[in-house]
Amino acid sequence: MVFTGGGIILCILILSCLAPIAGDPCSVNMDERLSPPSFKHPFGTDQLGRDMLSRVLHGGRVSLIVAITISLLSMVVGCFVGAVSGYFGGVVDDVIGRIVDVFMSIPEIVLNIAMVGVFCAVYGVSTFIVIFAVVFTNWVGYARLMRGMVLSLKEREFVLCAKAIGAGEWYILFRHIIPNAAGPLIVLATLNIGNVIMTIASLGFLGLGIQPPIPEWGQILNSGKNYITTAPWISFFPGLFIALSVLGFNILGEGLNAES
Repeated sequence: MVFTGGGIILCILILSCLAPIAGDPCSVNMDERLSPPSFKHPFGTDQLGRDMLSRVLHGGRVSLIVAITISLLSMVVGCFVGAVSGYFGGVVDDVIGRIVDVFMSIPEIVLNIAMVGVFCAVYGVSTFIVIFAVVFTNWVGYARLMRGMVLSLKEREFVLCAKAIGAGEWYILFRHIIPNAAGPLIVLATLNIGNVIMTIASLGFLGLGIQPPIPEWGQILNSGKNYITTAPWISFFPGLFIALSVLGFNILGEGLNAES
């Protein structure tokens, strides 16, 4: 499973890296608008005559970079919050636990739409704001997992030995406990990338994600919805790449989980 998922992801990454070879994704040619897939345009063209192969591959670069960035930042924030909550306990654990419960009680897509809408209304629409807004709602799963790992690790012998020789609390937390909890977190991060790709694509489809002229899979899907019967390739190819990317990361995560 690891090789299958990794192979799918590697192929998409290689294709995305080759995006500049496919040409300018924003180049308009009205003479070739809505052209079906052909040798000149393997994925066809959209309503403005832009090459869909170039747009999908450039969109892959954006979607994958943003999704991986969000997953890494969410993992860092969630790991820190969960580690502090589980290790120090008491009032800190209670407060963080209630915050996590509030986030978990709201459907993720609804929370993402609300946060993106709020941040974009206050600070304007930008890729950075979209990343920040999704990270703001995406750290909760990592925090819960890390808290559980810390609770099981902080009473282990190596932690007690570190305390016995006078090691500080923060040193023990960052030097001994968090590294030993890294395995399950990496598996969760791998699985979460697929979920984040879907989130970014959903926001892009709704017009709340990454904005034109930057191509992004969900945004491209949205641009093709009015041509689904006359030019289905506009929506088909970005949808296919979204599905393959999510499938690849899910298979890779399941494989890593089975081997851990």
